[in-house]
Amino acid sequence: MAQSTNEDIKKLLDYLQSDLKNISLETKRRHPGVKESAEEAIVKIRNAAVSSTPLTYLSNQILYPLVQGCETKDTKVVNLSLQVIQRLITAQVLDAKGAKYVVETMWMLMEANLEEVRLLQTLTLLTTTNTVLQGEALARCLVICFRLAFSKDTTVNTTAGATVRHLVSAVYDRAMSVKDTVPATSKGGLADLPPTVTDAYMLFQDLIQLVNADQPIWLQGIVEMTRTFGLELSESVLSNYSLVFYKYQPFRILLKEKVCSLVIKLFSPNIKYRGGTGGVGGQQAAAFDKPYYHISLRLLRVVSVLVEKYYRLLVTECEIFLSLIVKFLDPDKPAWQRSLALELIHRMVVQPRLLREFCRWYDCRPHATNIFQDMVNSLGAYVQNVFVSSQPADPQPQQLASPGPPSLLAGLPVGPGVSIQPGFYYRGVYQPLLISWIGGTAKCTYLDMTDRQEPPPLQDGYGVSLAFSCLLDIIRSISLIIDHDQTNHVVSDSDEHAGEEEVGLEAVRVQLLESSWCGLLSALALLLDAATEDSTAENILKSMQLFASLSARLGLNKQRDSFITAVCKASLPPHYTLSVLKATPSTQLVTGASMPGHHEDGGSVWDGDYRHQVVAVGTPLPTSSLPPSAQQGPVMLTAKNLQCMRAILSIAHCHGDLLGPAWHIVLTTLQHLVWILGLKPTAGQGGHLKAAKSSSETNAVITTAVMADLPVLATMLSNLFESSSNLSEESLHHLVDALIVISGESLQLAYNNREPSLFAVAKLLETGDVNMCRIETIWVKITCHLLEACSHPHGKMREWGGEALCNLIQASLKYHHNPPLNSNPRLQTLLLGPLVELSAIPHPDIRARQLDSVMHILHSSGEVLTQGWPLIITVIGALRPHHSETLVRTAFQALQLVLTDFLPLTPHHSLPLAVDTAAKFGSQTQDLNISLTAVGLLWNLADYFFQNQDQLKNAIIAEPKILPDLPGFKEMCVFDKLWMCLFSRLGDLCLDSRPATRKSAGQTLFSTIAAHGSLLQTQTWQAVLWQVLFPLLDKVSIESGLASTKKAGDNLLIHHSRNTEQKQWSETQVLTISGVARVFVTKRILLTALGDFLKAWRLLLEHIEKLSLSTTQEVSLAALKSFHEMVVSGEESGNPDKNRWSSAWSSWLSIGKKSTLMDLKLLETSSPPTVPSQPFLTSIAHIFPLLFPHIQASFSVKDLENLSSVIHSLVSIPVLSDTELGYILSGNDDSLLPLHISIFKCVSALENHALSSNPSLLLGVFRLYEKLSMLVHTWPQGAHLCQVKGLYPSKFVLFGEKMLISLGRLYEKTLFFPIVQESSVLLDIVNTVRVPLSKKYACAKQTSWRIAKEVFLSVIGISLTDSTVNKDDPTMTKVNESETERVQRAEVWAAVSETLDSFLFPESKPPQGRTAEDLCEDELLDCDIIEFLKEKVLSQPSLFPHEFLLSVMVILNKGSIHSASQSSFNSDLNQNLDVYVSIREDFARICFETLLQFSLLEESEQVNGNSDDNLVQRKKFNQFILRGDDEKITNKLAVTSLLYRFKEVLKKYVADEALHSPVPLPAHRVSEMSFVLKAVATLISSLKKSSNEVDRRTWVQLIDLYPDLVSATASTAPSVASSLKQALLQYGDLLQPPVAEQNNGLQTSSH
Repeated sequence: MAQSTNEDIKKLLDYLQSDLKNISLETKRRHPGVKESAEEAIVKIRNAAVSSTPLTYLSNQILYPLVQGCETKDTKVVNLSLQVIQRLITAQVLDAKGAKYVVETMWMLMEANLEEVRLLQTLTLLTTTNTVLQGEALARCLVICFRLAFSKDTTVNTTAGATVRHLVSAVYDRAMSVKDTVPATSKGGLADLPPTVTDAYMLFQDLIQLVNADQPIWLQGIVEMTRTFGLELSESVLSNYSLVFYKYQPFRILLKEKVCSLVIKLFSPNIKYRGGTGGVGGQQAAAFDKPYYHISLRLLRVVSVLVEKYYRLLVTECEIFLSLIVKFLDPDKPAWQRSLALELIHRMVVQPRLLREFCRWYDCRPHATNIFQDMVNSLGAYVQNVFVSSQPADPQPQQLASPGPPSLLAGLPVGPGVSIQPGFYYRGVYQPLLISWIGGTAKCTYLDMTDRQEPPPLQDGYGVSLAFSCLLDIIRSISLIIDHDQTNHVVSDSDEHAGEEEVGLEAVRVQLLESSWCGLLSALALLLDAATEDSTAENILKSMQLFASLSARLGLNKQRDSFITAVCKASLPPHYTLSVLKATPSTQLVTGASMPGHHEDGGSVWDGDYRHQVVAVGTPLPTSSLPPSAQQGPVMLTAKNLQCMRAILSIAHCHGDLLGPAWHIVLTTLQHLVWILGLKPTAGQGGHLKAAKSSSETNAVITTAVMADLPVLATMLSNLFESSSNLSEESLHHLVDALIVISGESLQLAYNNREPSLFAVAKLLETGDVNMCRIETIWVKITCHLLEACSHPHGKMREWGGEALCNLIQASLKYHHNPPLNSNPRLQTLLLGPLVELSAIPHPDIRARQLDSVMHILHSSGEVLTQGWPLIITVIGALRPHHSETLVRTAFQALQLVLTDFLPLTPHHSLPLAVDTAAKFGSQTQDLNISLTAVGLLWNLADYFFQNQDQLKNAIIAEPKILPDLPGFKEMCVFDKLWMCLFSRLGDLCLDSRPATRKSAGQTLFSTIAAHGSLLQTQTWQAVLWQVLFPLLDKVSIESGLASTKKAGDNLLIHHSRNTEQKQWSETQVLTISGVARVFVTKRILLTALGDFLKAWRLLLEHIEKLSLSTTQEVSLAALKSFHEMVVSGEESGNPDKNRWSSAWSSWLSIGKKSTLMDLKLLETSSPPTVPSQPFLTSIAHIFPLLFPHIQASFSVKDLENLSSVIHSLVSIPVLSDTELGYILSGNDDSLLPLHISIFKCVSALENHALSSNPSLLLGVFRLYEKLSMLVHTWPQGAHLCQVKGLYPSKFVLFGEKMLISLGRLYEKTLFFPIVQESSVLLDIVNTVRVPLSKKYACAKQTSWRIAKEVFLSVIGISLTDSTVNKDDPTMTKVNESETERVQRAEVWAAVSETLDSFLFPESKPPQGRTAEDLCEDELLDCDIIEFLKEKVLSQPSLFPHEFLLSVMVILNKGSIHSASQSSFNSDLNQNLDVYVSIREDFARICFETLLQFSLLEESEQVNGNSDDNLVQRKKFNQFILRGDDEKITNKLAVTSLLYRFKEVLKKYVADEALHSPVPLPAHRVSEMSFVLKAVATLISSLKKSSNEVDRRTWVQLIDLYPDLVSATASTAPSVASSLKQALLQYGDLLQPPVAEQNNGLQTSSH
């Protein structure tokens, strides 16, 4: 019980006692039980008053008689009981139990239909007084009220409805008053909520259940409920107690899961229904087949609350709700649905906060529906549907649009001076404007009519008026969002999007515009066109202007341009053809779209359309989008068009800095409007537009009312461009760019001979005049376009272009700039630049105007042209190929006048330009005499430089930058720069297309360098090299490569060496390379002082290298001649520049390699490539001996290899032309070619250096000699292609023989060099001579193998001499000879043995014409070889490997038998057998004698038989006496070889004699057999005497010969029998071993 004073308690007790007494008296008779209970209660109250017991303790006892009284159902008793109960409730003495008793009592009374009103009052007090009534008791209380709310008694019904509303609010007020709450972020369930909050939750849950036609969970006992009442209660709770839903998580869940699903379910009939309006249906919970107005109304109100208050909790659900609301605007929906939706949308769009949040949560999210965009688009679609749809959306009579404006229907006059009712009229559909738009206010007429069951009638135009207000308020709200900085608050109470990144305010602002622009534009453009009153149109124009400015501020150019385009389009006549204003996807249904049944012609557009008051009629401006034949007819301008034109001017004037590229759209529209109105520029007025004074000047028909406005419009236009001086530089550039683009379109039209619009050109002039203070920023753009206009073929356009450009130039020069113009050379150059560029325009009138302007400037502004002289000279020198000869001559005369009379007056920095201008006249092709005179004028300028060198040099101090710096030569003095300009221009003239000019310029250039080069500083020579000479070489080379090879077609007699362009350029190449090389030679001392002389030297060598590879012999020989001069010039000092000559050596190598590099297979084709000539090759070889002294100090083995490669390549080039015959055959037949002589000199120089200074090169020299020596038998691949007889192969063989001789001589000189002894030189030489020796008679020249034999014997002999010296000298013994050396020595002697074998026994036969005497001489040469072996080899066998000695014995064995006998005999016995016998007899004899000589014979021993023969043999044998080891080695090998040969001869003789029997064998065979038998006898005798030194194998081999001797006894030849007898007798002692020697023999054999 609440705290109360004692007085209050006493009064309460008194009242209770009194009330109970009344009950007791009333029930005394009829209800004694109630009476008794009442009296007991009175007694207890009295006792409590005495004992001060709290009344709360007695509340239940007091309630008992009261409940009994209500149960009596006696009206009077019930009223008395309810009165006491209400008193107890008011005194707050009831507890929860008592409250429950009271509720149950009220339930009983409700069911008995007793005292419903008093009952409702009691329940209201019980619920609102305190919070003791909770849970189920509270639910039963509410159920009682709900049931009574549907009572048939109107009073009870109304009272119960109010009570329900009041109790629902009371329940939520109790929930709001709870302080200890579960945190909003808690995931706690229903059990965690406080009791009062739980009651609120259960109440709202059951409300949703009841609306959804489901059974309640908490409010059990409700038997009847309507959706409208449930939606009303839900709306009230949601609207007034949003804090509860945000505070408690279960409420959130209930909101998401129950409320939203219910709303969506109830929306379903509204969405699915198509066409018509539904009547009022029953209240059953059955399925709805069509929408009901009262339900839809309540539902939309609930949605409005949800969206406005709970969008953060229901982001996704609100997305669905808003999408459904948007669908309400579909044309197939009833009109009342669309109006309700429009009012709801209007209520939301006037709240910037809501729009911002819609965009933030939906349009800015990547995967969400673009709600805001859909909302705006649906409004646009609604507006378009109202006017454009062929059938009205609602068939109800009250919804039909009027066929015309009400003023016409009512008979009111319409015309000038009569105010027109605000509204919209478009294509026969009129909609009045019923709402006066006040920004930010939304009046919901129909949405607040909650008492209606059926839709009220709608006024015509109400929907369009709402949509109009919505569109304007959307733009207003967007403007407020963008203009006011609102905090970027973060939403934390949205579970659904708690993890998403917050979208910034700037992104929201941009998205607002991007989402809304398309729908806004389509609707506003249509409404603008349909507006019937100026104020409405003005509101639309202001909104469109505002949206365009907002888009521009946020950088949304597309949106900005679209709105500006719509305004511009509205300012033009309907169906006006203008490509820049073509309809975009968002403006397809605005002005210009046609509907079926509407005519496209101009007359029908105006029929009955009272909006259009025609004020002007004119011709459209031709555009490039349509061909001339498709141009429109006359067009008409209305007052609304001019209103829009003023809006355009206002936009451009107020928001010029924001237009950017949209200036093009604005200015294009203004250009067309000006054209239709007939405003044109006048010469001398500075670009201002004026109306035509007479009808002959224009085709426009202007009404009197507008005629006075034309000067005002013209002034507004001028003010617009005058205000451009206040624009930022960026905006000014956009303005100028737009004017240039528009003017460019006019230029394009003028090409088709259409009359061009001069609007853009005039306004460019006007813009330039008012921005003269910052003319530099736009000067280039304006003048460039005016220059383009000056070059236009249309005369009027060209005239105005020249007028505007010249006026701007003259005005700019007269303007008082800050700083002054005479102290601002850069500005002078900028302003006079366009005048110079006029020179590029080919039209004669422009050229004449240019010269007039020059004269005008010289007369009016000459004093300020301190830096203008170069530009004036440039104008004079502006020559073009199409200029006539007269024009060129006149210009040249002017140049001569300037350079002769005014040259001292011009500033120094104009001198290079004067040089350049003179060079231009030198390069012009109209008059050759002028060109040659101009070259002379350059020579005169050189004299002027020379004569005024003091002044020019002093100019450096006064003004160090009078000339631009040359690249890489910043420190060059001015005087030298002048010379460089002169040299460069002369160098350019050296590339003229006319040979005479080239020759004159080239001679002048090199003469000037020679005459005045001493004036230049040393470092300036770098510029001469790198800026003049080397570029000249490059360019001449390029031009020569591009020159034609066709013969000249003129009738002049031209020498055949100059009858083509290429030949003429070849002359220039020769002149250039010779001149540059001469500069290097004559200025060598000066150039060597330069830091980059080596680089220049190398580059010149590269050019020489490149030119030497030219296919033109004149050029290539000139290049080599220049190379020769550079090498011959040499060095003054004894210290050569290694790098310099290293480069020369590299270039020589490159020339040698590249010039001889070719595919020899192509030489055999029908059109072989050009090969280097013999003079060219000879020149290459001739240079090396001169170059070698400079590089010999650093000449390496690698260099030698490269040289060898080049030499071999030079030798390999064939002679394919007879023209070289005189050069080649200057000597006799036995002389070398000039090329071979030069090569020999190269090798000789190299040999001398190697011998004297660099022995390491010897091996390479040997290899070079060896390879060249191979020419005696092997020739280059293409040598056989030589077309000159006598060259192939004789000259090659002759050169090879000389190299072979040189090879032998070099070895003789270098035998004792360590590098030679340690290498395989001897082996290589042997291998080299082996080929011609083995070929022998097959050699091309018979002298080849003879020379090879001499070289071979010489080399081997000198090598053996070296070995002998080493043997005799104990200090040089080779006891410690390495394994490698032994292997190498073995290889040498193996090669020697192979060479001897292949030479002594060749495979080739003697030539047919060779005589016997020649063959005898050849045999003597063979014998010399055997004699050489006897003297040098067999006499000292210890010096040679065992294998070599064996091979020598094999050769002697092979030669001891007539090698030709068997082959000759077997082939043909009738051939010249005697010749062969005589050939080989001496050779075989000496071989056999050599074998015998070195057998085991002793001095005292004689051969059995003829004593004379033996005596001769003894003399021969005793010529050489062997000692020691040499004797043992030689004897052993000789005996073995003899025995082998004896056996072979015996077998062959016996076999051949048996085969030829009875014909005897030839005499030489018999003589040979007899000689062999005697030798056998002699050998056996010698072996027996020296048996102690004979090994067992020798005895076995000798005894093995015995059977063959026995077989020979069958021979019938007497001489054979006699010799056989002697041999057999010697075997007598061998039948048993001698006794005295037995032990010795055994011991020997054992060894």
